[in-house]
Formats: sequence, C-alpha cells, structure tokens
Amino acid sequence: MKLGFLTILCLVPLFSGCIEHHPDDLAYASIQSVDWQDQTEMPGPGASSLSGLVDSTTLALMGDSVMGGDKPSRPLLKVEFTSVENLPRFVKEQNYASLGAHAYYCDHPEEGTRLSFTTIYWRGHRLSPLERDGIQRDPQISNKKITYYIYLDVKVDDRPKDIPPQLAFDFRRKPENVCFYLSGGNNIGFGFKSNIVVIPKDKIADALRID
Repeated sequence: MKLGFLTILCLVPLFSGCIEHHPDDLAYASIQSVDWQDQTEMPGPGASSLSGLVDSTTLALMGDSVMGGDKPSRPLLKVEFTSVENLPRFVKEQNYASLGAHAYYCDHPEEGTRLSFTTIYWRGHRLSPLERDGIQRDPQISNKKITYYIYLDVKVDDRPKDIPPQLAFDFRRKPENVCFYLSGGNNIGFGFKSNIVVIPKDKIADALRID
C-alpha cells in the first residue's frame, strides 16, 4: 500500500513531527522607503558571516561581531506583512533550523535576481530559530495578527562573479511586481514554504515617489 507524503511525515515524529499546517495567511500590509544606515536592527559591514547559523551569544564569545560596523547610506524598502502565525514558535515546534524570506519578480520568476534580505523582523527583533525573541514571551499576541517586516534592495549593480550571477535592477527607474514567501527546514530534508505575497509595483512606485 502506498502512503502519501503527509502520512509518511506523521509516521516519523522522531524526525520532525506531524506537520499539520504551513503558514498560509501571509498578507501584504505596507511599504516605505528607508535608509540602511538608520535601521539599527540590521547588521553592518564586518558582521559575522556565521550570523543566522550561530546564535548571537555564541558569536560574541567567539569574538565575532554580531552587528558589524557603521552602515553607509543605502536605499531600501521596508515591507510589512501580517500573519496570525507566531513564526519563531512555529519553526521551533517543527524542529526547523532556518527561517527566511525569498523575493523574486512575479512576472519572470525564472530570473534568479536577489531582491531581498532573507532576515525577517518583528518590532526591531531579528527572528531566528537560534535566538530568543519577544514574540514567544508576549501573552497578548495570541490569536491576533502579527505584523512582521522584511527589507528589499532598491538598486543593485551587476555582480557577474556571484553564484548565480546577480543582475542589476533599479526600482526607481523600473518598479515591478515583487513576490515573496517564507521558508525553512532542517538538515534531514524536511521543510516548509508559506503562501506567496505580492507587493504591487504601484505600491513600490508610490513608496519611491515615482510618477
């Protein structure tokens, strides 16, 4: 008898538990233009390359910089979205070791241009399965929509030596519809992917005050 994928997952709680749902109610909320140097929760140049893979306490004990140095001016887009899902709790309960955002052009997703930073934030906290965060300790947050946010680049130059090569874009010259989703997983191959959220190009244009 053949078993479906979900059934198989439910039969191996030793690995990841029975996954009853994935975050599927993510919804676009707002967008605004900001500057990298003013975003205190974002790391700067010289931050440890192990950030996100090793918790900040361990990084500090290793002598690695968690936040790096002063950040230069760099235009970004701060995108807020909502969900009733407590994301850090979700990834912790499912034994996932990662949580990140992935953005792409809605109209030509095959183009592998990196549009966003992977980190997800909540009220100035960088969310990670490795870090302790305020969401899990706030009893007022239960059963209410939580507002999270991510950052998109506004302009990036060609970087042909990147793997895969990074293609240039500038939303100030050509805003486009951007889609993003959240995903995570563990080292034995199990993971999740949220529903897809659309950031309309007219909202991007408005945030950047493009006529």
